[in-house]
Amino acid sequence: MNTTLRTILAAASATLMATAGLAADMKMLTAWGPEHSGTAKMAYGYIEMVKEMSGGAITIRPSGPEVVPAGMQLQPVESGVFDLIYTHGLYHTGETGIGAALDGVIGDIEARRAKGIWDWVDRHYQETQGLKVLSIPTATTGFRFFLKNPMDPDKKLAGMKIRALPSYNKIIGSLGATAVVIPFGELYSAAEKGVIDGLVWPSVSAVGYKFHEVTPYIAEPTFGTVSYLIMMNLDKWNALDAGTQKLLLDAGYQLEKDMVGVFQQLLAEENATMIAEGAQMATIGLSAEEANRLFAEGAMEIAIEGSGAVGAEFRDFVAAQGM
Repeated sequence: MNTTLRTILAAASATLMATAGLAADMKMLTAWGPEHSGTAKMAYGYIEMVKEMSGGAITIRPSGPEVVPAGMQLQPVESGVFDLIYTHGLYHTGETGIGAALDGVIGDIEARRAKGIWDWVDRHYQETQGLKVLSIPTATTGFRFFLKNPMDPDKKLAGMKIRALPSYNKIIGSLGATAVVIPFGELYSAAEKGVIDGLVWPSVSAVGYKFHEVTPYIAEPTFGTVSYLIMMNLDKWNALDAGTQKLLLDAGYQLEKDMVGVFQQLLAEENATMIAEGAQMATIGLSAEEANRLFAEGAMEIAIEGSGAVGAEFRDFVAAQGM
């Protein structure tokens, strides 16, 4: 957002809130801490944007997985203990598979809104989880493999154990590897000790966790999108005045637009850092088209596994929109 627009929005919002007599201090849970690029740019970026646009009238205090583990954060927000959450759908597939399936949707921010996908997801979370979607900031840089050793073109990843979450299973299986579940906090040591031969992780954010030190082969192509979610307890959302609701949504939309360029720049910077520290570029032997197709199919399977007929409805809706 340029300086002029920020100034206009901040002035207008400050006037509105002064008239309404509103000041808000909100609490946000984040699935990762500040070492994660997404948290730093998306969660904290949203917090700062809302504060600036409201002229300081709305402040949001973040707490990370050290307070509530990432996979257990949805319920405290649903119950109103926290106001907001910054997360990813893979952390709550036990409640719904729709958030995870978003990674298989084309990452065009404007098309997602124009074709009704954003609204579909928003309605779903309101109706099933009591949460209002404020933003779906998306890293179009996607996911990729980090490997301990380069791939043998003939054997591919046969016999290897790759740490993965469910939506990666199809692409891992196509390469002959076995998907294994390793808690996030144990990933570095698991790779270092040879418990796993590699992992699938967002293309941006590996640097903060030093994964390239123990899985130094950064395999291309990247695939999918990494679609994060910023959501608010629905009761607390409904208690807000229309002006505050608009401000929170405007900030969310601006965040989505900003993140496309931000993550492309981060990808270049993090690649350069990892290579300077000894990592090497490699391949998994698939074309970008093949990798994206396999990943999208896997993501939609998670939607159906987690949400049954509703998941199938989402898959069909996305397909009908050409997304």
